[in-house]
Amino acid sequence: MYTYDREVFVAATRKAQILMEPDEYQRLAAIAAAQGVSLSELVRAAVREKYLRAATAPREAVARICALQLPVPAGWDELERLIEGRHDAGLPR
Repeated sequence: MYTYDREVFVAATRKAQILMEPDEYQRLAAIAAAQGVSLSELVRAAVREKYLRAATAPREAVARICALQLPVPAGWDELERLIEGRHDAGLPR
C-alpha cells in the first residue's frame, strides 16, 4: 500500500520475484539501461511479448481483417458459390 495525503492507495500490480545468474542479470541490466527503462520493465515487456501476446494474436488478426472493410456477399448462397468456385479453380477436373 502507498499513502499519500492521508489517503491509502493499493497498487494495481502484483509482485513477482525471480532469481537469475549474475551474468544474465548484468546483461539484462545493460540492455535495460541502453533502452532507458528499468530492469523490471524490460522483464515485463519480454513476458508480455513471449507469453501474453500469443493469446491476443488471433483477436488482433481478426480486427485487422475487419478493418480492411472488404465487400461481403449479401447472402450465404452467394458466399458459398464464391468459396466453392475458388476451391474448384485450382483442382484438376
